[in-house]
Amino acid sequence: MEKQYYIQVIAENYLKNVMDFPLRLRTHAKFLYGTEPEVFEEGFTALLSVMRNLYRAVEQKPAEFGMMLKENLEYDSKSPAYTGSNNSFLRVPHLLLLFGALGTLQPDLSLALDGEALLTDAKTLKITGLPLLLNKLQEYGFVISGYVKTVKPGDTVTVAFPDTRALTVALKAMADALLELNGGDLKKSKNYFYMMHAGILENEKVKAPKLTVKEIYHALDPEKRPLAAALHDCVQQDTKLSIRMGGFMRNDWSCIFTGKKSKRVLMTLHINQEVLSAKLNLQNIGTYIPIVKNQSERIQQAVLTSGWDCGRCNSGCSGPYSFEMDGTSYNKCRCGSFFFENISSEDVPGFQELITEELSHA
Repeated sequence: MEKQYYIQVIAENYLKNVMDFPLRLRTHAKFLYGTEPEVFEEGFTALLSVMRNLYRAVEQKPAEFGMMLKENLEYDSKSPAYTGSNNSFLRVPHLLLLFGALGTLQPDLSLALDGEALLTDAKTLKITGLPLLLNKLQEYGFVISGYVKTVKPGDTVTVAFPDTRALTVALKAMADALLELNGGDLKKSKNYFYMMHAGILENEKVKAPKLTVKEIYHALDPEKRPLAAALHDCVQQDTKLSIRMGGFMRNDWSCIFTGKKSKRVLMTLHINQEVLSAKLNLQNIGTYIPIVKNQSERIQQAVLTSGWDCGRCNSGCSGPYSFEMDGTSYNKCRCGSFFFENISSEDVPGFQELITEELSHA
């Protein structure tokens, strides 16, 4: 069912990208803050659950969180209304981030925050409606004290999670690791925190975790995952994989496969919202036109019509993909050619055949 508000689309996108519960955490000792690994793991599991519950709650009842309620009448993910709705949504994970980043762990595993620092950094991250959000978080297991009605300079705000006390330890670990990765800059990308990627906790010197195709599968609706998996399996032995994380508000990911022999990009899978698209770089297409002509009408038309004639792009272009089909010569610019949008299960066998043929010429 179509979402009524942009904020609901956005919340669902972030929810899709929250990591699965890990089978085993490999948390470095410095991020345990003196807790036993088993205790920390309980806290991290609880934190994952809370994050999921909050994202789901915003999706279902955005008004209760004071979210921007811009109606999804004519979907436009690049509109000011959409990006404004994203900023509104981010107030929730950003407030959790500040709890961890500013909080000092107490013997009872609660976090103590300086009120003035909280107000200052909340302003930096554009967290409006702070009293409302503090109250809402208490409906999800947090106990927050040390202020009256609203936070003031001079307050010491205490954040605890009595049901699983070590949740605050995991929250602090995630916030500290993210800030170390970002050189202390609160404004840099916070995707690893939004998705609760425990990989940033594994090393004494924090490193960006290696993303895999599993993260891509998260971003897709269940019926699309087998399509991406089939294309991945078709090329994984002959290519190297790199992942580009575009942004969760549009559920934007790219999965880039580069040939081990050719050193050229063979295929890119792109996800935007629930749409799965593919770009095939068929460098040698001119040598297997009979195979192209054996494909579905949809694939043939995409080969002939996607992209543009080479010569209208930048000076760094490496030249066209040249071929002849049905008596017509084509010089397709490699920048935009052979792009297949919103692929279906019917497309996959044809893609596999074209990719296999292209690999045979590498």
